[in-house]
Amino acid sequence: MAESGPRSSGIYGLFCLDGAPAAASDARALGMVPPQAGLSWLIEGHDPHAPAAIHRHADARGVTLLVGEVAGVEDIAARLGLVRGTPMARIARAALERFGPDTPAELLGEWSLLHRSAEGRLTLMVGPARRDRLHYAVVDARVAVAPDLFRLARIGWIGSEVDEAGLIFGWGNGHVREGRSDRTMLPRVRQLEPGASVAIETNGSIAQSAATIIAPQPRWRGTFADALVESEGLLRQIMRERLAGASRPAVLLSGGLDSSLLAWLAAEERGDEQAILSLTSAALAGSGIDDETNFAAMVADHLDIRCAPVSAALDANFFRPPDAILSGASGPLLSNRHCLTEAFQIAAKAGGATLLVNGTYGEMTATARLPVTRLAQRLRTVAAHLYYGLRRTDSNQSAGYPFHVKLAPHRLANLPQPIRAAIEKPLAPMQLMPKRTGLLGYLPGVAKSLAHPNEFYPGALRMNFPYRDMRLYRLFAGFPVAMLLEGGSDRPMVRAMLDGRLPDVIRLRRQGMPAEPDRFQRMQRQVAAARKRITDFRKAEIDDWIDLDWLDVALHRVAANGAGNNNEANEVQLTAIAAEFLCWWRSRS
Repeated sequence: MAESGPRSSGIYGLFCLDGAPAAASDARALGMVPPQAGLSWLIEGHDPHAPAAIHRHADARGVTLLVGEVAGVEDIAARLGLVRGTPMARIARAALERFGPDTPAELLGEWSLLHRSAEGRLTLMVGPARRDRLHYAVVDARVAVAPDLFRLARIGWIGSEVDEAGLIFGWGNGHVREGRSDRTMLPRVRQLEPGASVAIETNGSIAQSAATIIAPQPRWRGTFADALVESEGLLRQIMRERLAGASRPAVLLSGGLDSSLLAWLAAEERGDEQAILSLTSAALAGSGIDDETNFAAMVADHLDIRCAPVSAALDANFFRPPDAILSGASGPLLSNRHCLTEAFQIAAKAGGATLLVNGTYGEMTATARLPVTRLAQRLRTVAAHLYYGLRRTDSNQSAGYPFHVKLAPHRLANLPQPIRAAIEKPLAPMQLMPKRTGLLGYLPGVAKSLAHPNEFYPGALRMNFPYRDMRLYRLFAGFPVAMLLEGGSDRPMVRAMLDGRLPDVIRLRRQGMPAEPDRFQRMQRQVAAARKRITDFRKAEIDDWIDLDWLDVALHRVAANGAGNNNEANEVQLTAIAAEFLCWWRSRS
């Protein structure tokens, strides 16, 4: 595959376990400087937007490379008996020596790590939240490591052959993808999940481990007021740490509780040192479509920060993401908002921002919304299962269509055994709100949030998610449910925290609006051009994987009547994107 474009951030490495020289062609395939003649290994950390996030320590015992950030670094240094100011890579080495494969449960933050011992043993590890992907391939005595799956495919001894199960897993719904483990769409490449590690011996043997990062927490014994103080203090610390390396942050601001709380925290922690930019999703001027710009402007005006409305370009393709976005997914792309996400990237860079702060996942902790009754929670859960095409049967098996895209009939009729096993695995018990005496615990979606890398594609500004900090998850996991139903209120923690700090019209707001205001209009406006692509898909034999007959009919229906609901829009859009991805991949293989 031809080399082009910027590289993904993360860890790159080449190793010959038998001491043979590392191939210069393999290094060039990964975008690395070829090793000096005779060298059997090469390690490199890469992050063009945050070079300070690359930490390296080398001594007689080996080389340790960490890319990313560690939360509460001074506290962990003290636990390890290290003096204040000890370099981050040295702290990581000490943690690895003390905790071994349990290191991700102790060294909180978003990072990936590679350690090569003096004897040549390799350890690869990912922190409790995924900052960058970490892929690796071991073939005979050769090892390659990279965050980018498609760059690894450029190495001859890895290749671009597709693993059927690995590819189909990438299109599965959440229940199916839980069975994927470390599998990728390339049979020789594996991906480490958050909290996982792998040790590769010099004889090529591999030992895998997984730390318990979502661990039970002790019950909070204080009052609601105590919890409010603790939560605000931790959120301030998280925001302070997240903004520390950014010369100018941009906050994605909708005027809802999640984003407004982060905007307020950012303004508080940055003070007058540097202006903060806020970006809000807006409908195209003159479209007449309602959006949230008025709510966002209220927050921005109150905090005295600049607010810029952002709309995706009129010609931004709803059905065909740019090549950079397709390549950045390191597998099938399931993003249904790539037009808006790219618009935020463009606007942030134009405004001089170096980091995007995103309020996604707040509902897991600070802005959690819990129904007052167990009956209401049961009804909400049943409705969610019906919405996603799932239902309960007597055998506790999942039913309904298990993929986000429509697979070709012959693929669907002969699914690989690992896919069938994932589909047939019993669904997790329906989530019921614990009794008022119970603990909140970890709400559904926490594990999914931790697996989300925050680099959208190579060269993009990093999307930072303060709410998915493991310290915040652990704090709230110990809170009693009754505390989050204080006075029978909806989202009492965040509403109390913002009392007197933001206008009540924001603080007491109950209902948000769609993040992408013109989604349905854009879809219908571009559906005719998308339907014309069916001919190209057939010529490229994409119908070997995707049900193009279904897609053709679905696009015709949308052209005539529009999408009936968001679920239908997603299914049609993601099926078209899957076909585009396969065309892109085949053109480069």
